[in-house]
Amino acid sequence: MNRRPSVDYARLSTMPRANTEARGYLDRYQMAIERARLEKELKTLETRQVEIQKRLQQLAISLSKPNAIQESTLDTLSTIVSTPILSSTSSESYQTFVLEF
Repeated sequence: MNRRPSVDYARLSTMPRANTEARGYLDRYQMAIERARLEKELKTLETRQVEIQKRLQQLAISLSKPNAIQESTLDTLSTIVSTPILSSTSSESYQTFVLEF
């Protein structure tokens, strides 16, 4: 007969942990950490909400003037784009070109 090798599983206890002073401190620490994390997440969400509202306002202005191109859009589109060349025989390591609109 072949026996299967014994596998050690984590032993779980269904009994609740004892309410000790150390356990109380651990619970408070965990709650403080969670509170700090949630406050940071809330601040991030508020910042993101402001950014989205600003973008929505920009889009509303753009949609009210369908034939006008905003300067920021024009500046974004007319940037210089650089891409690396993968050939090792070339003396230049980058090939550049300019997009004009």
